[in-house]
Amino acid sequence: MSDFSERGYVVKETGAVYYTEDMDTTLRWFEEILGWYGKIESRDDIGNGNYGCVYNIPTEIEELHIAPFTGIHMFMGAPLQLQVAFIQVQGIEQLYEFVKNKGWDEITEVKEEPWGGKTCTVTTVDGSFLSFFE
Repeated sequence: MSDFSERGYVVKETGAVYYTEDMDTTLRWFEEILGWYGKIESRDDIGNGNYGCVYNIPTEIEELHIAPFTGIHMFMGAPLQLQVAFIQVQGIEQLYEFVKNKGWDEITEVKEEPWGGKTCTVTTVDGSFLSFFE
């Protein structure tokens, strides 16, 4: 086992990584279906987004860095057709209803897990899976 004091560094934040070939569409999906916020930070020479972030809180608050990063980093690339994040929420039933009320049906019903939590998974506009737990 390593000694924490020997390591010399501390992890301050972690963030999921999300690949998309159309960052504008993906950002719009996060805003409209999940109610998140975000922006595209960098674009290539022809205007395609190549880096951005989405956040569960308003961008202006996230950028103050008063709390650990809880967003998702978006990069240009082929979308992964697998689970890309495991996100803890408070109010998982409300999340489920919010997404369904937005007309997005690609979400599993909330289920109780053997470890005592509840989960549901949303398939994104790019076919990636965001799993939520409470």
